[in-house]
Amino acid sequence: MYQLRNSATIYVSQTHGDDKLYSGLAPVADDYGNGPFKTLEYALSVLRTIRKAGVERPMTVSLTEDYFLTAPLSLSDGIRRVTLESFGSRKRIIGGVRIEGWSHDRFNGFPCFSAKLSPKDDGTPWNFTDLYVNGKRASATRYPKTGTLKLLDSEDQQKRGRQVRCSHVAGSSKWLIANPEDLASVEQIEDAMIHYYHYWIDEHSPIESYDRSSGKLEMLYSSRFTVSTLCEANSHGTTYFLTNVPNTFDTPGEWYLDKKRGTVYYIPEDEDMAPETLEVFVPTVSHLMEIEDSDLRLRNLELTCTLGDYASTKTFDPEQQCFVDGDIPYGGDIQSVCWAPGAIVFRNALRCGMFGCHLHGVGVHGIDIREGCRYIRIENNCIEDICAGGIKVFGGEPGSEPSKAVSDCQIRNNHISHCGKRYAAGCGILVCHASNNEISGNEIHDLEYSGISVGWVWGYGESPTYGNVIRGNHIYNVGKGNLSDMGGIYLLGKQPGTVVSENRIHDVTCFHDGYGAWGIYLDEGSSYITVEHNAVYRTGQESFHLHYGSHNTVRNNIFFGLGSSCVRTSKEELHDEIVFEQNILITDGAPIYGGGRANHTLGGRRNLLWDISKAAPTPGESREGKPYSLEVWQNVFGLEKGSIAEDPKISGLLKFDFTLSEDSPALSLGFTPLADHVAKNK
Repeated sequence: MYQLRNSATIYVSQTHGDDKLYSGLAPVADDYGNGPFKTLEYALSVLRTIRKAGVERPMTVSLTEDYFLTAPLSLSDGIRRVTLESFGSRKRIIGGVRIEGWSHDRFNGFPCFSAKLSPKDDGTPWNFTDLYVNGKRASATRYPKTGTLKLLDSEDQQKRGRQVRCSHVAGSSKWLIANPEDLASVEQIEDAMIHYYHYWIDEHSPIESYDRSSGKLEMLYSSRFTVSTLCEANSHGTTYFLTNVPNTFDTPGEWYLDKKRGTVYYIPEDEDMAPETLEVFVPTVSHLMEIEDSDLRLRNLELTCTLGDYASTKTFDPEQQCFVDGDIPYGGDIQSVCWAPGAIVFRNALRCGMFGCHLHGVGVHGIDIREGCRYIRIENNCIEDICAGGIKVFGGEPGSEPSKAVSDCQIRNNHISHCGKRYAAGCGILVCHASNNEISGNEIHDLEYSGISVGWVWGYGESPTYGNVIRGNHIYNVGKGNLSDMGGIYLLGKQPGTVVSENRIHDVTCFHDGYGAWGIYLDEGSSYITVEHNAVYRTGQESFHLHYGSHNTVRNNIFFGLGSSCVRTSKEELHDEIVFEQNILITDGAPIYGGGRANHTLGGRRNLLWDISKAAPTPGESREGKPYSLEVWQNVFGLEKGSIAEDPKISGLLKFDFTLSEDSPALSLGFTPLADHVAKNK
């Protein structure tokens, strides 16, 4: 029989293991009492015991098959120097149950599969909002099928008068008035979810009640921001749609839960599919695991299926001037789904990490690095199909005790995509109140909101976010037309030592009547930041935007505005805001600098300006639309000293290959050619 004194691996098999009969030290059973444990909980308890006995060698827990969790796993209380990984091929950790017994059926007039749900152990009815079929998130039914519906009225609008507009003005509604004709055909509305958008957040709530005669719709969660028939960014006001309604169940890949009958319906994507071939999971746990010790690693695992339901309970305390836990649930957070949990939670962890894993089909965020973490490494993972954001880092608020600080984490070489599946405001990577982190080499795409967002103090207040390096990331297909005020990379507040370099950013879009589809976006109070050696193009608004800030340097970038200007500064302040030097700024008919004014606190020099549509570029124009030449821009406004208006000689420009020719005039200005992974369109 193997013994712990000569073993460094413990094996777990939920089907073939035994916590009482086997030693846990072999992947399969033999005649000597060796074999895998049955549960991860027991394997971890054994590790705690040997740690107390003084055995401190690094250990591995190896899964020999897929593992279903009935509760979140806790790697804490003496679990240190342990790697949790797959034995052989990648194994799954699943935070839900499998739904079986599928058969042919017909629902809403369409052929489908159905399964009768067995009663839950606690006697409560099934009420889930996510379904995963053959490793893929199934689509919830939606009403209307496309587009949104208008409101007639809301609680906040009645309280504050007809002039109230949909904005970030403090205002909240528990109910709204829908047009009864819009919802006349919708059955079982009380089983549906309502979804609606504001500028930079989206809100969601179960429906508490609905009066079909008056159209009054009560929401279980209050709105975080004002709900109104008027809106500064949208002439139609707040609009909404419903999910989990039976009337639009008609499309392959869709599912519907009939809560009263305890039956779930699904239309297969392939009409030749047989019901017995379905592998269907329903999430039952809020998150997969919490990691709270030192030197703990996840490696080569598939991590999937957690609950995507979330209600925000933070409320603003005017005395403390901060958000605190409250009793009222809201339909959304103030920005970026910032307080929502993740499927993998690191807390007070040291030198822990996740390597080579596939994390998908989870809610709300994928990875959640919380207070007290240092030297966390998230590397070479595939993170996709997430309800909100891919990776969230959130340290202690300003003024918190030092033990809550988060620093020195590395988020490298991950592929993060298709986030915001329910909560559109989720970011690919969100970093709040954390310092000296590296975010590098990540590919981030197909999100509803910002690709990378760093910082969490608005304005010039002291911030614990500083010294972060955002380097070598490829960010594209950001924004899907539902939200505004976003960027491929979004920064906020004073951040000494933060560097944004060697990133390739393109295809950023926002709400069609809104604003904020920028490539690199330095928002309120952004200061002491270096932006260099980036390539940004094909964005809805300017490639680079500074709302307001101080002492920033932007140099050696290529900003290519197609249909927009290259640069925008929104607020002119009486101090050094930004220096713009040795950049290549290219447009196609638009002024180089947008906003209809000359910003005299923008120090620009030795830039190359070019317009591919005409012989001479327009650096800027007046508020009335009068164009200014480079000569006027330099001699009258004192801007762009030493800059030139010449063809940069980039032969692959229209194919977005930014390789400079050897005789490019940009080189004489001191421009350094971009690295291949930034310059070339691969």
